[in-house]
Order: sequence, then C-alpha cells, then structure tokens
Amino acid sequence: MHTLLAYITASSRNHRPGDFETLLPIGLCSLYALLRSRGMPATLANLCGMNDRAIIDLLLQQRPSVVGLSHWTHNRHATLQLAGLVRQTLPDTIILLGGGHATHQAELILKHHPEVDLVAVGEAEQTLLELLEALDNGSPLTAVPGLVMRDNGTIRRTGQRPPWPDLDHLPFPSLWLHEAINVDQPLQAEFISSSRGCPAACSFCASPAFWGRRVRYRSAHSVAEEMLYLRDHYGLLYLSLRDDTFTADRRRTVELCRELIERRVNIFWNCQSRVEAIDCETLAWMRRAGCECVQLGVESGSSAMLKLLGKRITPEQVVEAADLIRQSGMQLSVYLITGIPEESDADRQQTINLIKRIQPDDLQVAPLAYYPGTALFETAVAVEKVAETLFESSRDEAVLATPNGRQQVKRLLARTAQYRNNCSMQQLLAIQRDAGYSAVTAMQAGDRYAADGDPHQAEQQYCQITQNEPDHPWGWLLLAELYEQYGQLKNAAHCYQQLLKLVPRHRPAADALRRLDH
Repeated sequence: MHTLLAYITASSRNHRPGDFETLLPIGLCSLYALLRSRGMPATLANLCGMNDRAIIDLLLQQRPSVVGLSHWTHNRHATLQLAGLVRQTLPDTIILLGGGHATHQAELILKHHPEVDLVAVGEAEQTLLELLEALDNGSPLTAVPGLVMRDNGTIRRTGQRPPWPDLDHLPFPSLWLHEAINVDQPLQAEFISSSRGCPAACSFCASPAFWGRRVRYRSAHSVAEEMLYLRDHYGLLYLSLRDDTFTADRRRTVELCRELIERRVNIFWNCQSRVEAIDCETLAWMRRAGCECVQLGVESGSSAMLKLLGKRITPEQVVEAADLIRQSGMQLSVYLITGIPEESDADRQQTINLIKRIQPDDLQVAPLAYYPGTALFETAVAVEKVAETLFESSRDEAVLATPNGRQQVKRLLARTAQYRNNCSMQQLLAIQRDAGYSAVTAMQAGDRYAADGDPHQAEQQYCQITQNEPDHPWGWLLLAELYEQYGQLKNAAHCYQQLLKLVPRHRPAADALRRLDH
C-alpha cells in the first residue's frame, strides 16, 4: 500500500512561488519520515509550481492507495482543488486531509467536499500508522482514533487520539528528504522543532487547540543529534527552531544549551519566545550555545490590545525582555499584529512608541486574521459577527478581521522603519565586553565593522572565533567571505578549506573554492 503525502500553496498556481512559500510543514515531513522508518512505501511531494498536467502525471506514475494532503487556512482552496484532481485521476484512492485547518474544520469539510474521504485530527503520526494498517487488513476505520469520517450517511469522530508518548522516538523529519519530490532539501532542513505545544492562550492562535496546552519536549540529546545530523549531512551552519515558546521550561532550555556546548555542535540558530519566559542566565546559556536571535511575539504596545489578544503581558515586560536580549548580545526580532477592529490611532501610536523604545533588529507585522480553532474565530461566530462557513465562502488566503488590515500593516511598517536598531559600535563592544566572549558576539561586532568599511577590525573580531574555537566553522566562514570580498583570495581559499575540513558538505564553501580556482 503506497502513500503519497503532498503539499501545495494557493499562490503556486498563479505565479512561480518564492522559496519560503514552498516550505513544507515540519509535521508533513515527520509523517513521511515515520512511514519510511517503518519500511512502508511512501512518497513526499511538494506540488508548488506544478501545473495540473504535471500533477496528473505524478499521480499516474505513483498510483498511491492513500493521498494525504496538508491542509491549512492559507492553502485550503488549493488543497481542495488538488483533492478534486486526485479524485478525477484516481477514483479509488483514499484522500486524507490533515493539518491545522483540517483539524478544526473537519465536519464542515466532509459535509461540503465529497472528494475528501477522511480527516486526521491534530497530531497524526499514530493515526496514520493505524489507518494504513486498517486499510491493509480490511479492518473498520471506526476503530482508529483521531479520524473524522463518514459512516452510514453521518459524519462522526472515531475517538480522541492520545499524544505520541515520546517525541524522541520519532525519526528526524529530514532523514529522507533526499528522496522527496521538488523539495529544496537544505532550505527545508533548516527548520526544526524541539517541542510540541504552547502554554499560552492567545486569542488569535490555534496552536493550543491543535497540540494542547501541555508542552512536550524532545530530550537535549535528541535535539543535539538532529543538529549534528543536519550539519554533517546537509552542511548547514544555521538553523531555526520553530517551537512555539522555546524557553517555556527554563531548566530544559539550559540543559539543551549545555548539550550543544559540550558536544561542540557549533551551529548558529534562532528561536521564538515569550517576553515573560526569559531571564539573564538562560539567555547567557543560549548565546554560548549559538543562539544569535530571539524572536518575541510582542503584537502591540497597547495594554488594551494586548488584553484583547489574550497576551497576558504588559508593554513594560516587553521593554524588560528586549533589554535582557540586548544585554545578552543577541539580535532581537519582534512580531506585531495590527488591523484589530477595536484598535484606535492611539493604540497604534502606543505600538510605535514601544518600537521606538526597544528598537528591534527585525520587525514583522501581520494583519489580524481569523483562523479556525482560535478563540477569536469562535467568539466571532458565537456573536454572529461571522458565519461558521466563513472559510468556505471567502476566497482570501487570510481572512482578515478588518477590511483595511493590509493597509494598516503598510502604515505601521512605514512609521516604525526609522526605529530599527541603530546600536553604535561602542554599544556593541560594551555588550561584547560585559557579556564575555562568544562566537555570536564576535560575529555581530565583526559584521558591524565590515558594514562600516573597516575590514581590519572585522578580521580581528572574526579571528577571535578561530583562535578561541578553531573547531567552530563560523570563524572560518566569516573570514573567508571577508578575504574574498577584499581580494585576498589566497587567504580566502585557506579559510574555505579549513571550513570544509570541519563541515565537508558545506556547499557554499565548496562552490567558493571552485570559483576561486577559476
């Protein structure tokens, strides 16, 4: 029994999608890796950018018994169109939907879309295994927990699926990416997850309803093993940890950082956190372990809007957290939300004032949107502000809470542009002095010197890394790029060679050496 797991974006049918538009959900890669690890025939396909003819040819070539489609709010219509194409091409194939949107709209999907056979609710690894076993044995699907299905003319849920008991026993999602179709393997592998769940209760987020409020963690050993695998197999030196709140458990965060340091993983990474879930000691461990950027969900500078969004934080806590991250020598990135129906000009000004105070290195603004499984959407349905079938009737990828949400995003971005971090070199060196040596702080100071046109001082900063940690690939990479930029090609080649001794599969370094040879 062959299973095809596939993903498609709404925009991919209208234009050639960008790299990040076509990233597969980590969960879909996890399902694929699990099937492959059990010796079960499976294919993972990124269908973004493929026209109907190419998709039909793939279906006829693979002839899967089951097609699992990753179904989220932004790609809901494209996914259902794909389901229809699968049904026309392979009428007897079982079509299964999973993902956030499918989980929270399962009954409505099955009611309105006969081309869909089943919906897997929430975490789907064990559900998929048992489903395939039941189909193979001819057992009743009603005995498989975690499904929503049609049964004798009615739509029913088969029972609650307990969470996967030990996340360490799941294979790394990247293990079989080299056999996937139309997947940018190194880019896809950059994004990893070390936990599932979120302790927060933000009204605009469906994560707690999908994973549950209890956070489940992989062990420090497992996460370090995955990072080392990605470095050694794909040559990756930078990763993004996409946990909802990476620092939710301080003791676990420190344990993981210790593991990364002791095992000399030597990779830079970023993570997401909450302003009330960080402290000086934890941040110091994170910096030493290679964390170069912390992303905070700030959302607004207005206390009233924060309360409305269920954030349970204050603007002063945001300022304190931002200061801690700065003093620790890491970059600060923040997420904001605007286009809130109740948001006034005074609220937006408070957000601008907050950004002026914290001056993040990076700022991302999104319009408030409805998603199934969120308190925001459920409340709007309850007071009849929107219909339960909103996502069926709207053709927009994101269903905004206010019609002018995108205009508000543009205005807020324009009004905060001048307040991005303008940290002086003196401030950077003071942070480096107070925080102590780390590869992260040396990189940041060196990058600033290089940007200011002072290659000698940049070289000195980067050399701190190669002198203190000769087995750290970032020192050699930064020096190599600096030397190449300034025409010191022999020195650049030497540094690239040193880097490749440490990370033989680092593709940019190998490409650079070939370029220098010519």
